[in-house]
Amino acid sequence: MKNKLVIISTKDDFKPLSLTQDDKAFVFFLFKKTALIEVSESLHEVSAGSILLRSPHIPLVIKSQGNDALAYSKLTFQGKDATKLTTLSCIEPNIVLKPLHVHFADSIISKIEVEIKTKNFNWESIVLSQILELLAKTHRLTNHNFLETLPDHAQKLRDLRAEIHERFSNNWKIDDMAGIMKLSTSRFASLYKTTFKISPTEDLIQTRIDQAKKMLSGSKVSVKKVSDACGFESVHYFHRAFKKRVNLTPKHYQNSQFAQEGSVFTTERHFSLDRLTQNAEYSGIIELIDGELRFHGNTSHVSELLGYSQQHLHDNPFISFVATQDSSIALEGATKIMKGKNVMDLNINLVHKSGTNVPVQFSALLKGKNWYWFMKHAALTVA
Repeated sequence: MKNKLVIISTKDDFKPLSLTQDDKAFVFFLFKKTALIEVSESLHEVSAGSILLRSPHIPLVIKSQGNDALAYSKLTFQGKDATKLTTLSCIEPNIVLKPLHVHFADSIISKIEVEIKTKNFNWESIVLSQILELLAKTHRLTNHNFLETLPDHAQKLRDLRAEIHERFSNNWKIDDMAGIMKLSTSRFASLYKTTFKISPTEDLIQTRIDQAKKMLSGSKVSVKKVSDACGFESVHYFHRAFKKRVNLTPKHYQNSQFAQEGSVFTTERHFSLDRLTQNAEYSGIIELIDGELRFHGNTSHVSELLGYSQQHLHDNPFISFVATQDSSIALEGATKIMKGKNVMDLNINLVHKSGTNVPVQFSALLKGKNWYWFMKHAALTVA
């Protein structure tokens, strides 16, 4: 069903404004500086951080106070759904509102502006929900009963953290964060860490690292572009911060996410060393001895799985433990490894010392000059 909502504009303005009874749109104002307004035949002096929702056909005049400059943001919208949104949000129009804080409003208006410019799929419905969020949060943070139930700074901190996570590429500074909270830097940092069990600086860095990992995993984009997009001050700093927290350089991490061309037994070509290590029950290094592949490492656990001694496992090629019916697919996998191709999730049966079959899922990954093997009991694998 088509939305009955028309977004006219989002705009930062610095000029006096006059709306008459003929203007039939809702206009949401966020004042950045002190101003004088006339609405519903009443004159008001509004301070920075004040909000006003002007309803259709209500005369409104905005002008500067003395020699002070004007500065305000406005969102103009109209239509049947516009009326529904204002009703649902419970916000009271045509009066000056003074919420506990207003940084959420700038953030939401910015998101609406992006949706209007890009017009991506379903953008109108997204904008509709964002306007409702804008109006409802304004009402909630202006409601005295709600404010009385808030723990000191807790809600404001959560909203600020959400904005930081949403706009992680911005040039966030501790002083700026503390300023939004109207706290000293030391007091802000202490409250933040007490509330979220992490310092604001580390929280921001980890958020940026998480976003960087997604970008590096999704394409072959350059490390510099990822660094810039995630808000790091330099590639050198990004490199150090990433390696400290991921134990790999950004480039090595990116390379580990992409299997080489020709990998077999998988439609997923961006498996990583980290992911395989986390998922595997058994792992180790592949060695080529006398033209045969030997799988070393973690033999004590494999010994328990197959019933052979560790020495027996160490001295014999892997292919000798594969059940006869799976020998051809195992040999194909070994051939791929010999040719430098990765293998992912190869389902085969190994032979237990008792003669019974043990189903396993096997993978092999080349990293640098070393081959790593990974295995898990197929009975434990969730389809």
